[in-house]
Amino acid sequence: MFTKPFHITLAISLTVLVVTSCSLLILSDKEIWYTLSLGVISSGIVFFVAQLLIEKYIYNRIRILFNKVLNITYEKRELKLLEDPFELFNSRIDSYLEKEEEKNQMLSIQQRFRREYIGNIAHELKTPIFTIQGYISTLLDGGLYDEGINIKYLKRADRGVDRILDLLEDLDLITKLDSGEFPLEIETFDILQLTREVFDSQELKAKERSITLSFLGYPKKQIFVDADRKRIFQVLSNLVVNAIKYGKDNGRVTLDFNILSEDHLLIEIIDTGIGIYSEDLVRIFERFYRVDKSGGRKLGGSGLGLSIVKHIVEAHGQTLNVNSVKDKGSTFSFTLKLA
Repeated sequence: MFTKPFHITLAISLTVLVVTSCSLLILSDKEIWYTLSLGVISSGIVFFVAQLLIEKYIYNRIRILFNKVLNITYEKRELKLLEDPFELFNSRIDSYLEKEEEKNQMLSIQQRFRREYIGNIAHELKTPIFTIQGYISTLLDGGLYDEGINIKYLKRADRGVDRILDLLEDLDLITKLDSGEFPLEIETFDILQLTREVFDSQELKAKERSITLSFLGYPKKQIFVDADRKRIFQVLSNLVVNAIKYGKDNGRVTLDFNILSEDHLLIEIIDTGIGIYSEDLVRIFERFYRVDKSGGRKLGGSGLGLSIVKHIVEAHGQTLNVNSVKDKGSTFSFTLKLA
């Protein structure tokens, strides 16, 4: 089978030459020369004309038709329209509806979070404000001249003001951390010395519960890290305060330091407290989330401590984890870059 126009035109030209050659057998010498010249010229003309016509009108059209058939088959396979011409249309509608549903769910979650967040802020502010108002009202109603209560109520009102200020400072800090407008001041310092300073600052709170603050084993005299010293002090302080607050009387809060590699140090805060249920662990770092919902506010705090801890650790490019067993205690751990 001839597959190209050249083969077809060549066959036609050879046919013309054969016919011409056969005619030479019955002609004279002069007629032979004339016939031969005419045959060669005719064969050439026939060759080029046939080549042009077949290329332009037959072969090209066959090629275009063949390509269209291939393209149509390919497009049908790609669009999966061989069996159902409306399948693509339906799938696109379904995909669009799924995306819209996801957007609506995300908006609903954001709105619910916003309502809860504002409600929690209002509650956290309202509680100390009402307490302060009660003490001040008592003092204004004559208690100011009662030496048995005046100083005591003024001190309690002052603690209420401190609680409001702490909450506002935490809100301001977490807002800056969220927006990325809180640059870290990285420096090299001894993490063991910083931990001793945290222990000193929380010593009185620990003694009130007969809780022991200590290191696990005998750590090196010095371990230097690169981090924001002020913020890591806040991280350790928040975690130790939580361990004391939710600890058991006569319990322990222990800090352990393990060098994971040449670059990273693992810090663990281990307590023997009330522990955390597994269903609460996934939400423990959410703002205002409290494990002990009944007594959490009585124990004080803004409800933002662990959320701030998570933000500061992640701002350092490090990780924070928690493991806990109910009624046995919890272990909070995070990493820092070694100097």
